[in-house]
Amino acid sequence: MKRIFSIIVFLAAVSGIVMIAAAGDRSKSTTDVLVRVAIVRDAREIDLEINGPFKLAEGKNSREFSSSTKLAFGTVRLLDKGFFINGDVYPYERLVISPVKDAEIKVNRHSFRGQVILIRTPDDHITVVNTVNIEDYIKGVLYHEVSHHWPIEAIKAQAVATRTYALYSISKMKDYDVTNDIYSQVYGGRGSERYRTGLAVDRTTSEILIFNGKILPAYFHACCGGMTEDASALWNIDAPPLKGVPCLFCKDAPHMNWTNNMRLKTIQDLLNSKGYKIGLIKDLSVSLRDRSNRVVELKVTGRSNEIITIKGEALRELLGPNILKSNNYEIEMKGYYVNFIGHGWGHGVGMCQWGARGMAMQQFSYNQILNYYYPGAQIVDYHHVR
Repeated sequence: MKRIFSIIVFLAAVSGIVMIAAAGDRSKSTTDVLVRVAIVRDAREIDLEINGPFKLAEGKNSREFSSSTKLAFGTVRLLDKGFFINGDVYPYERLVISPVKDAEIKVNRHSFRGQVILIRTPDDHITVVNTVNIEDYIKGVLYHEVSHHWPIEAIKAQAVATRTYALYSISKMKDYDVTNDIYSQVYGGRGSERYRTGLAVDRTTSEILIFNGKILPAYFHACCGGMTEDASALWNIDAPPLKGVPCLFCKDAPHMNWTNNMRLKTIQDLLNSKGYKIGLIKDLSVSLRDRSNRVVELKVTGRSNEIITIKGEALRELLGPNILKSNNYEIEMKGYYVNFIGHGWGHGVGMCQWGARGMAMQQFSYNQILNYYYPGAQIVDYHHVR
């Protein structure tokens, strides 16, 4: 009960601070901010279709050389001299496709707003980058991160976290800022837009999280399982808003509790494939946990009493995030098998998405949700930071 009371007191004390920080100049928008999303990487060929007028430009100097009313469905391949598209050859390393008005560009049957850039990689593959304004980018992300049926305050909290993480990631890579998968943020483009997720984006336009005047790496995950993780346990990030907080709001998440069973021989083979030297496994045990109860280090004992140690994150990566859904688990040895009995799903840093849903169900606002999971951070208009 003390734990629950302290959470409620904390939320009551800080909710007003966040509301003040959020009150920025809404006369501006972030439509001038572009995000470069790698929507295809290292492909041999792609499908391309453009429904509506468009312009073509050579990528290095942006020199426009062609325009058309539409492009019928076809396959893009590489030739020695450039890109081969529907019988035409474009002798360039990069090809920029710009829609005119609201023309629809489809790549591999998925629809995207903004420009699409075809890049020939040094090893003769095709990478496709979608350059889109950040608000449209977020609209293409939210459907994949949270349910559009969730309370609007939870979706708004996700919109701010998504926008913040995208801006934090800009210019981190040479040809693109983010990828369209779980290693950045899952992005589906125009085809993933929904009314309620779009509404959440529009109602939080330009809002991001900062700490000490800098954009916060606003990490998030599906379900923390009871307490969020300290970012410094995983990455070289030492930020007070990412130190971890207790969470009593995700208890209804479908992955709050889980169990997975594996053959010890399978684990042995995977360990050996990565250079760990271990014979038949006799025992697998946790040797170190952190304050959020997540596994930091494990001990593996072979039947010849040889012992190796492995980091918790390394084992999760080795077995796969669908087997070890999080690093918060117990181990139960069962002969030639082992049961992993765990809680939560994801790395655990930052906002717990199912926790945000739980808070919204209890009538907390998106400002309060963000201030709880990122304590000490402020919500400001993006233009006040640049």
